[in-house]
Amino acid sequence: MRLLLAVVSATALFTLAVTGLEEEQHQESLGSRRSNNDPATFVLPASIHHRRLSTSLEPIDDTETNSNSSAAADDDDTAAFDAAVQAEIRRTDAVLFPCFSIVIGVLVYYTLSRIPFLHQWLPYTAAMFVIGAMLGVGCTLTGNSTKRLNDAVQVWTNIDAEVLMLIFLPGLIYKEIAIGLNVYLFRASIWQSFVFAFPMVLAGASLTAVFVYYVFPYQWSFNLCMIFGSILSATDTVSVAALMNELGASPRLKVHVSGESLLNDGSVIVFYSIFTLRYLYELGIEGVGEEVDFALGVALFFRKSLGGVAVGLAFGIGTIFLISILNHRFNQEENVMEVAAMLGMIYAGYFVADYVCELSGVLATVIQGITIKFLGRAMMNDKRLLDDFWTLIENLLNTVLFTLGGVVWGNILVEQSTTFDALEWGYLILLYVVLTVIRALIFFGAYPITKNIGLGTCWRETVFQIHAGLRGAVGITLALALNAQISHLGATGNLDPIYIDQTRKAFGFVGGIAFMTLIINAPTCKPLLIYLNLSESSETRDKILNSFRTHFRKQAIAEMVELLAQPRFKHVNFSFIEHHISFLADLTKPELMEAVERRKVTTLPSEYTPPHLGKILQHFNDDDGEAAEAPLLFNNSMVSTTGGKFEPIIEGVMSASLTREPSDISSQEMTPEDKEACPNLFECRSLFLDILKSAYDMQVSEGELVQRLFLTVALERSLDLARDQVANGQPLSDWNFVNSIDSSLVKVDRTLKHSRCILSCLERIRPGLREQWKQASFRLNIERAMAFMAAHRYAQDFLKRDAENVDPCLSKAAKIVLQESEEEWLKAEMALNQRNPAFVERSVSHKFCSILLHSSIIYIGTLVGQGLLREQEAEHWVREVEKELDGVNKCHRGHGVRARQCSNMSDMKRTERMRQVSSMSDLLKS
Repeated sequence: MRLLLAVVSATALFTLAVTGLEEEQHQESLGSRRSNNDPATFVLPASIHHRRLSTSLEPIDDTETNSNSSAAADDDDTAAFDAAVQAEIRRTDAVLFPCFSIVIGVLVYYTLSRIPFLHQWLPYTAAMFVIGAMLGVGCTLTGNSTKRLNDAVQVWTNIDAEVLMLIFLPGLIYKEIAIGLNVYLFRASIWQSFVFAFPMVLAGASLTAVFVYYVFPYQWSFNLCMIFGSILSATDTVSVAALMNELGASPRLKVHVSGESLLNDGSVIVFYSIFTLRYLYELGIEGVGEEVDFALGVALFFRKSLGGVAVGLAFGIGTIFLISILNHRFNQEENVMEVAAMLGMIYAGYFVADYVCELSGVLATVIQGITIKFLGRAMMNDKRLLDDFWTLIENLLNTVLFTLGGVVWGNILVEQSTTFDALEWGYLILLYVVLTVIRALIFFGAYPITKNIGLGTCWRETVFQIHAGLRGAVGITLALALNAQISHLGATGNLDPIYIDQTRKAFGFVGGIAFMTLIINAPTCKPLLIYLNLSESSETRDKILNSFRTHFRKQAIAEMVELLAQPRFKHVNFSFIEHHISFLADLTKPELMEAVERRKVTTLPSEYTPPHLGKILQHFNDDDGEAAEAPLLFNNSMVSTTGGKFEPIIEGVMSASLTREPSDISSQEMTPEDKEACPNLFECRSLFLDILKSAYDMQVSEGELVQRLFLTVALERSLDLARDQVANGQPLSDWNFVNSIDSSLVKVDRTLKHSRCILSCLERIRPGLREQWKQASFRLNIERAMAFMAAHRYAQDFLKRDAENVDPCLSKAAKIVLQESEEEWLKAEMALNQRNPAFVERSVSHKFCSILLHSSIIYIGTLVGQGLLREQEAEHWVREVEKELDGVNKCHRGHGVRARQCSNMSDMKRTERMRQVSSMSDLLKS
């Protein structure tokens, strides 16, 4: 349901954005702008102004010539002006395409992550490629529409080739180095990676070119075939790298796969650039391309390769220098600037190498990234920030790139000028098979060499590398660049359309091969890795995971005991824990007492507070076969705002974590004169508000307020208003500001009460809506009071400890602030006393379960951070815990029926358990 709602919302949003400008409005806009054709309204390009100037300076021979010239000049100017207007519109529309791609990407990720079958067999990049293909087909079939999204697609499909590579390649390549590459093993296996990257890439590109040249019936030149073969030699290891980490593949295999991908990207672009020069030269357009013979080609290869290495090394050292001077580790802004400096230097290094020095920008980026990773990683202040930033960059670039590739591919599939029918699909399947065979031939042909150099290898790893040769980001980028470059040349009118058709068909095959490897090779890598016995033994891993689950359960029990030591959880009903937390449903009394004893041993005597086990132990009083005391029964009537004093439960709910009498806070009541005579009172109150802010943040991080966004905002707002009051010399009174959260709920309730028509309509749509709204208000009041009282007790304890050993004046100010805080705490306690006892117990029990489940998720994250648990394994565990946490929240929101069902089911479980214990006791006696 949530998925459907998200899809519908996003579709509606972008329908409004895309269809906001219809054709008539667009033409009227152009007409109005054309009617105001002057520099004040629209700035024309310099070429148009130059043409006007040259026309005005021409000598006038006669009237007729002047008239014809003026008419021709006006027509030219009008056409140029229309083109300038259209270009300006398209430049602004270009922003829409990446925004559209990213939002759709979020929905695609949500769908894949919630449907395990799709998540396993359809990679995210392949899904975005399909979405892009659908968009390309739609834009082509609808014609040259003036709608915004169509214009944005046209801008991106016609983007300049050099700009395209500059946008995508540096970020994608560096991320693979920054996170995925082990530089120390890479250094040890450098010669193997060199063999994988240069001679094997050239061999694979040449064999592919020969096959295409002699088999494909498209009459491609051999230079275009070599370009095609070079593009298909670029491999992408993003999906495979994540899979190898998940299954625990050997570090040697991981560095071989990553090293091949990195270095062959550099060699592929060197070969691509050389043969592109030759191909452009044979087009016969003056000033385009270059005649490159064998000797010049070898010279260009070494110049671009070695020059790219030199530029990358220089920029890598420069980046390390910038990182070294930004050494204030605890300055968050400086940490951000450190990452920004790295981003700028990576893109600057690619730009200088590729466009300024005409070298290999990809090799420069690879060498720069390895230099930074090898020498500068230890200097980074915040490595987590660095990894998260480059992961974000990779996600955004891959999302836009594969969507764009899919758009062009879909456009080619249905475009009339480029036939891609059943014959092409047959050749695409044949090409996929031939590429796999060629890759197997060159890998096994080089096996005697790769086996005996570097880290070595084995035949099983070689088989997996052959299958793991996915085509992805770099290949699609190069194919897009070639298609854009030839399309721009074709727009000048000096190029035979057959060349445009050839490059577009070449891109169609590249896109098809990339898609097939993503949906065939990527999903089958996991079973192949297991079959070849290259992953960690499943039996061994299962034993390790079972051990972690046992430890995880013990940690949860210890956390439960720690929470029970807080007085606010004194009357937690174990029925809720048993029902909502599956891994504690079979908790036994020995396990509980063992955790209690362990906590007593590991805690200092001065800090030890015994846990409140009274209501918990009621469920374990079945040692003699006697029934345990029944849990609290719920009234069938709904909760009201009135009721008796909740003395037995309020005694524990949200009292201090350190029990004390009011006299502990201040030795005597402060008079107004004493308060005025204290000069540090403002600073002390401000400090106390800062501590309260920290306490609220701690509650959010510990899961107490995660699902209470409205309440969290109200609590933070109360501190802002209290700061303003404190600045004016007023005492603390933040409870009054927190209490103002009732105003909106009371207004709605009053409106529903006095508007019979509205109330009857709402009751028809959703029966019991007003009663549910009233219950939500009650729950919010309890949550508010509990969070407020806990934060004030935390701040009181903190301030009291710090004010004990300071100068008398500051200690006096602290006592005044503590007294004011205690008065606010008593106001919240009084409000909580007015609630029904059973309702408060349920709220406290649900909060207890929520905190315990949230702390379990945090502990799973700790295991991942320590390297004991893999991310994919942890994701499965977290999903299980989140499902139970969602059940707690649903039960909490539907107190009446769901809470009774929760308790009744727990009673049934406990009765069944007691019956089994009794049967076992009778059996032992007999």
